[in-house]
Amino acid sequence: MRKIVNIISGKGGTGKTLLTAVLAEMIADQRASVLVVDLDVFVRGLTALLYFKKNETIKITQNNECPVSDFFKYKGKIIKNISICKYSSFDVVPSVSKVNDILNFNDIMPNSVDEAKEILEIMLKYIPEQYEYIFFDSRAGFDELIAATHQVSDFSLCVDEDDDISKITSDNLIEQLKKDGINKPIFRIRNKTRNMKKEYSFSGIDFIGSIPFDMDVLNSFGTKNFWNIIKKSLYREYLIKAWNTLAKKMELDSYLVEERVKPLGMQTIENCVSGLSSFNRIFFMLGIIIIVLSTYPLFLESDLFKTILHDSKLLISLSTCGLGIFMIIFVTFFNNRK
Repeated sequence: MRKIVNIISGKGGTGKTLLTAVLAEMIADQRASVLVVDLDVFVRGLTALLYFKKNETIKITQNNECPVSDFFKYKGKIIKNISICKYSSFDVVPSVSKVNDILNFNDIMPNSVDEAKEILEIMLKYIPEQYEYIFFDSRAGFDELIAATHQVSDFSLCVDEDDDISKITSDNLIEQLKKDGINKPIFRIRNKTRNMKKEYSFSGIDFIGSIPFDMDVLNSFGTKNFWNIIKKSLYREYLIKAWNTLAKKMELDSYLVEERVKPLGMQTIENCVSGLSSFNRIFFMLGIIIIVLSTYPLFLESDLFKTILHDSKLLISLSTCGLGIFMIIFVTFFNNRK
C-alpha cells in the first residue's frame, strides 16, 4: 500500500524542496517507485529542476497533460491525464505547464479545507497505483491547502532550521494542524544545522534528527554536479539516519543503507568543515597540514623548551604551527559569523 508523505515548513528558505528531492532520490535508488508532487505552485522549486533537466525547455508538460495548478484552477474537473515527468530516479508532477506561467492567486487557492481536500483526492485518483511513495512538496506556512494535505497524507514532516524565527513559525504551524483535530502523525527534522552536538526536544512531536549545514550542497542544488556532491556529503548521511528513525516509528519497509566513504576519515573534522565553502575547506585542511608538518620536529626533541630557545629552526616550526592554528580558527570563526 502506497504511503503519502507531506513535507511542510513554517517559513520559506528552510531547504524543504532540497530535502524532498534528496530523500525521494535515495528511496527510489532502493528500487522503490517514488513520485513527488510540486504543490508549491508559486515558488515551484521542483518544477524549476525539471526545467533545467529538460535543457531549459519552457514548456514542461505535453498538450494532453495537466499540471498541479490545473486541478485547482478547474476545481478538479479535469478531462486530461495528469502530467508525470521523469527526474533522475524519481518522477515529478510539475506545478505548472510552463516554468514562467503567471498564476492568479484567487483562481488557484481553494475556498475551504474541504474543497482543497476534495481536489487533492481527485488528483490522487489520477496517479497510477504503481507508486509506493508519494511526496507532497507543500508551500511554506499554513492555509487551507496545507491543512488538506495533512489530512490526506499518512504523516507530515516539518522541516525547520536552528534559528528562533524558524522554530516559532514551525511551532505555530504544528499547533494549527493539531487544532484542526486531524489525528495524523507529525514529525520534525532540523535542517541546515551548524551545531550538530546540540540536542533538541519538542513537546508532543517526534524529532527524527538534524541535518548539518553544507555549503557545497546548498550552492550546487540544481546544477549538473549536484548529485555527485550529495553522494559524498554529510547531508546525505544524516538524512539517511533521520529517515531510518522515521521509518522505524512508522513501520515502513524502506530502510536506507549508508555506504559513504568518509573522505576526511574523522566525523568531528567533517562536521567542522561542512559549513565551509570549497575554498575555505582547502584553507582549513592546509592549516592542519601546516600544523602537522611544523610540529613533527618538536616531538623528536627530548628537552623541548631549551631546544626551542636555542634552535631557530624549531622556533620557526613553532611559529609556523601557530600560523596553521590561526588559519583554522580564522576560517571557522569567519564562516560562523556569516
